[in-house]
Amino acid sequence: MTLQIDFNDILRATLDEDCGNEGYIGLSPDGLRYHVVVPVDRQIARGIKAGNRPLDETPFGGYKDWHYFCCLGYSGPAENNEAEIQKIRIKQAETNAQHLKTWAAEMKISVEILASIIE
Repeated sequence: MTLQIDFNDILRATLDEDCGNEGYIGLSPDGLRYHVVVPVDRQIARGIKAGNRPLDETPFGGYKDWHYFCCLGYSGPAENNEAEIQKIRIKQAETNAQHLKTWAAEMKISVEILASIIE
């Protein structure tokens, strides 16, 4: 069975690198469900990645035993050009989608990205 993930959810988890937060896509152990965890404070995420897990094993508001993919952030131009920033963000989200598919495949989870963009 293939897990279908809406591109808009990946876009939602693709945050500005300067915001101090990260976005994650969580996949259930059976590969049948997913959810978005955003925003996650970067310092908390680093602590969890370093092995400082909460006692209940639920990372940053996620679910126990789920797998979490960190969407890389985007870096926009110095000037505040919203159209250009959105293009850069979408391009980074597309890259994140490809990395997510590869990462999931390593866990034997098949992922299809549903191509829909709400601007």
